[in-house]
Amino acid sequence: MKKNKQFGLNTITDLKVFLLFLLDNIRYPIDRDTILSIIEENTGDISLDYEQCLDELASSEHLLFDEVEGGKYYMISDKGRAVAAELYDNLDPGFRERSLRSASKHVSLSKSGASIKAYIEETDTARYRVTLEAYDRYGDIMKTSLTVNSYAEAEQIKKNFEAKPDGVYRGVLFSATGRIEYLS
Repeated sequence: MKKNKQFGLNTITDLKVFLLFLLDNIRYPIDRDTILSIIEENTGDISLDYEQCLDELASSEHLLFDEVEGGKYYMISDKGRAVAAELYDNLDPGFRERSLRSASKHVSLSKSGASIKAYIEETDTARYRVTLEAYDRYGDIMKTSLTVNSYAEAEQIKKNFEAKPDGVYRGVLFSATGRIEYLS
């Protein structure tokens, strides 16, 4: 684990918190190889410690685990989310930021089971406000409104969001954060 000291992943607990942090941000089941790829991208190292941590987190029910057609899939559980939320700040802030960048390409509304809603309202100034919402059982993921001059333009925005919620979500994340990784 050559880079872990630099990033503060010095203990098995740090590794577990990091895994929970990644899976909490991805928000849906992801295969073991993808998890290990994200880890390697951020630490420059893959060791058996990560496999051990995944197994222990699944055994303690902090992660949900399933095997489908020979592939292992993991997802954070409610128990894991509750415990880990208290520990995320123990991870180095720069490391968390870099990790989110590499995990961002795996963020998907449709895979997370999120619900979406879009609606148009006429404003007092005869313009049209389009509100785009995405939420899951934990609450809001995104809620944003745009005001445009024509109903046709508002309708096009609404239809685009309904057809491609992931693309709109990633575009909003890119615009808000400046992280180009959300567009990949």
